[in-house]
Amino acid sequence: MDSVIVTPRLVLTLVTEAERNSPEFEWFHEIRSNEKATWWSIHGRSKSIEDTEKVLGSLLPKNDENTYRVNYAVHMILDSSNGSVEGESQPLILGGRPTVFVGLIALVSLDANSLALPEDLVLPASPAASTLTVEIAYMFLPQGWGQGFATESINAVFDACRRAPSFWAPFSSLYVRAIVNEENAPSVRVMEKTGMTNRGIYEWTGKPVFLAGRWQECSRLHIFGRQMLE
Repeated sequence: MDSVIVTPRLVLTLVTEAERNSPEFEWFHEIRSNEKATWWSIHGRSKSIEDTEKVLGSLLPKNDENTYRVNYAVHMILDSSNGSVEGESQPLILGGRPTVFVGLIALVSLDANSLALPEDLVLPASPAASTLTVEIAYMFLPQGWGQGFATESINAVFDACRRAPSFWAPFSSLYVRAIVNEENAPSVRVMEKTGMTNRGIYEWTGKPVFLAGRWQECSRLHIFGRQMLE
């Protein structure tokens, strides 16, 4: 996968490790500890560095040939009209241009902890056997909301996926799925704008999780999917 992706307004940097006190870890902890950014995260907000490290354990690459994990840090390119302000991250120079961290995008292959879905919401059994399925998740700090950054950066990551077929070897086919709570209307729109197909609604019930400011034990989930390589 590309180590750096540049779009008209953003710079995306591939994160393969994030040791404590590193810039990468600071990015993760900044967004994971932000209540608004993690409003729809089933992991909840990080209340400590240890909380962030625990989440990183499920996101960062590990030495397992059967696991595929891709993480991009999203940085907004600054200009004279949108320079950093007090309380926000200080500019980071990337490619000779000042930027500020605003979000994260993750692609993670399914494992035993992934939500099991009914047959009508997933790939048919035969294609699924030869296809790698990864799940996309993303979050942005409030200063990155309402500007189309999610759509712009996700489209850029999807393009990068298609440019790197060897990364997904031995699989020649790649399918991306997304799970979005019905109440999270902005993310539903982002999925639609990035070409994801809404395969239907899954009525989830289970152990209560703290999500969107309250404990929930049932939710209506939009299941999106898109074939990236075939």
